[in-house]
Parts: sequence; C-alpha cells; structure tokens
Amino acid sequence: MIPIPDVQAEVSRERVVPTLMRVGPPLMGLVYPALVWCIHGISPFALALTLLTPGVCLYAVFQLNRENRYRWATMAAYLGVGAPALYTFLGGWLDSQKWIPYRGNGVWLVIWCGLLLLTAIERRGEIKNAGARPAELAVAHGVSGALITVFAVFHLTNHLAGVFGGEAHMAVMRILRIVYRQPPVEVLLGGCVLFQAASGSVLLLRRMRRPSPGRMEILQNASGAYVLLFFASHISAVLRTRYLYHVDTNWVWLTADNLLKDSWSVRLVPYYFLGVVALAVHGGCGLRWVLGEHGRKQMGERTFAVTVAAGGAAALVIIIAMVLGSLHG
Repeated sequence: MIPIPDVQAEVSRERVVPTLMRVGPPLMGLVYPALVWCIHGISPFALALTLLTPGVCLYAVFQLNRENRYRWATMAAYLGVGAPALYTFLGGWLDSQKWIPYRGNGVWLVIWCGLLLLTAIERRGEIKNAGARPAELAVAHGVSGALITVFAVFHLTNHLAGVFGGEAHMAVMRILRIVYRQPPVEVLLGGCVLFQAASGSVLLLRRMRRPSPGRMEILQNASGAYVLLFFASHISAVLRTRYLYHVDTNWVWLTADNLLKDSWSVRLVPYYFLGVVALAVHGGCGLRWVLGEHGRKQMGERTFAVTVAAGGAAALVIIIAMVLGSLHG
C-alpha cells in the first residue's frame, strides 16, 4: 500500500513552526528583565540564564534569514540578540531621570509587546533582492572600524589591567588618557563611532532584504547589531556621567556598585561580557572577508577563529575583574 501523506498535518506544521520562530524572539525579549533579576534575586549562577535571550534570538536570526520573508520577525530577532545592550541603554536613560513618568522596564514591556503583536500577525512576504552591498560604503565602514578597533584594543588592555586591582587599572588609564583625551583624538573617535553606527545601520538594513545570506554574513549582521546598541548605551553613559553628573568615568565609577547584588547593576555583567565578544566576532568577520577577497581564505578562517577566541577570553577575564572589583569596592 502506498502511504498517503497527511496533508493537513504538513500544512499545520508549516504554519506552526514559522509562528513559533517569529514570536520566539519577542517572548524571550519580554522575559529578559526577569532573567536579569534572577542574578541577585536567586543566585549569581543565574548569569547563564541571561544568555538565553540573545542565544535563542541568534538561532532565530539564522532560521529567519533563510528566506527573509518576515521582516518584522527578523528585526525583532536582531533586536533580541542585542537585548542586554538595549536593556542597559533604556535603564541608563530612563531609570534615574525625573522629567518624564516612564522607566526602563515599562518602556521595555511596550516595545516587546508591540513586537510580539506585529510578529504574530505578520504575513509571509515576497523575497526582494536588494542587490549587492554598496562597496564604497562597506570599505569606509571597514576603515572607520579599523580606527575604532585600535582604540578598543588599548581600552580593553586597560580593562584587563583591572585583574591586578583598581590602582593598576587607573595607572594604565592615566597613561592612555594622555593620548585619547586630547580634543582632536576625541573628535576623531566620536566621528568614527557616529559614522560606524550610521553606515552599519544602512548595511544591516540592506542585508536584511537579501535572500539567503551566508552564515558568516548573518553572524556579522547579528554581532554588528549588538555592537551598535552597545555603542549607543556605553558612549551615552560615559558622556552623561562626565558632562551631566561631572563624575570621572574611571575604575571607581565602573565598580561602584556590587555587580552581583545591586538590583540595577546586575544587568551590566552580561552587557559588558557580550559587548566584548560581539566586537571580536564582528571584527573577526570583517578580517575574514578582507583576507578572503585578497585570495587568502584559509588565513581568513584562522584569523577569525583566533580573533573570536581572544575576544572571548578577554571578555571573561575583564568581567571577572570587574565583578571582583565591585565586591571589594
């Protein structure tokens, strides 16, 4: 007997799986504040739970990008990858202000409830080919990224010095500030960051319209989305602290609150850790592409692996130093 396929079951499966994939990132975004609360409310080991939201959303990004037929769902997934940075950004701007009656958690719920509704009712769209990415913009994006990376290497080295204590961290910072606190250097860095954010947004939006991008391209997009939100949060926090509150953004400011017990500051642990990892992944993807374009594909693969491994190790060491510094601060 020839088996007759269960057409109704196949149709149902095709309908349910995309729906779960679409609404999954908004649901994970909604629960992210609760996962952060678990760190100080239940146990510091709950830190691992905060990686669920960006992890699940990254998986959804890979699945949704196979065809790019669900624009809102794809955008929600990318935003979910950057959830730790977005949550810190909203909290930094809204939780301590008294001008408007809105706080970070309330705005967070509105954003993700809205995305949940949009992704739940979104219909499958047509595949639209956005064409090749603008080469000039991509090159300029890479050049500005290289300049930022030079600063980031020294900045992360400064943070790595925190392993030897706050005094060592601030001693290295005083030396580095002789260079990067010069007005021309600050203007150059600020301009590069603004251009990086604007050009990266354009490139990301164009790539989201391309059918079936490669896995490495998707990974570069996702890490870039996190870096974009991280820059928005971190740089605005530094500028706000320096120019509005007139507080020096040094080791004391960085570790002023217990990063495992303070109900607000616990969000900074996954935020900083994933910020360093995302920067390494995004830079590694860029180096891999450049080397591949110059006929050194194998070297590009190795460079990517080394860059990501080094970034992951640096992120772990830096966050451990920060947590220990906040415990003894």
